[in-house]
Amino acid sequence: MILIILILLIKTFFFMRIISQFSYIVTMIISVVFDLKVFLLFFSILIVMFSMIFDVINRNEALEYRKMNHFTRNVLTTLRLSLGDFSPDFMLIQTNNVAFKAEHILFWIVWVVMVIFSALIFLNFIIAEVSESYAKVKENIGSLIYKERAGLINEAEDIMT
Repeated sequence: MILIILILLIKTFFFMRIISQFSYIVTMIISVVFDLKVFLLFFSILIVMFSMIFDVINRNEALEYRKMNHFTRNVLTTLRLSLGDFSPDFMLIQTNNVAFKAEHILFWIVWVVMVIFSALIFLNFIIAEVSESYAKVKENIGSLIYKERAGLINEAEDIMT
């Protein structure tokens, strides 16, 4: 059902291009998503890598993820951390043992590296890429809108014949 709703949303955006007021924003969204596909793939790889590192240090036993497997728990927690949800309650390492203290220190080192790399550096790259894509679309918006409308007319003619 969720997949059907997402497909309907995409199709609604597709048909919103017909109206000139919506054509600009829909063209912008399509262009930005197309330009960000490499960054989003890299970000996904980064999240999975850091989630595996956190899994090696200590498994995520947070109650909010209790019905998921450990890999999914760590991926979701790492995604939340990389987007700025800095509540590392999932890392409940007991500090009464020397080995646990070393894991605790290692966790915080990895956490700081992950936050600096993913939240500060990488998200700023994405913002810069979105700004560049926005400027490119804004510069060529007239021709892009006419191109989209020509594609819609072509599709309508193909359906009618």
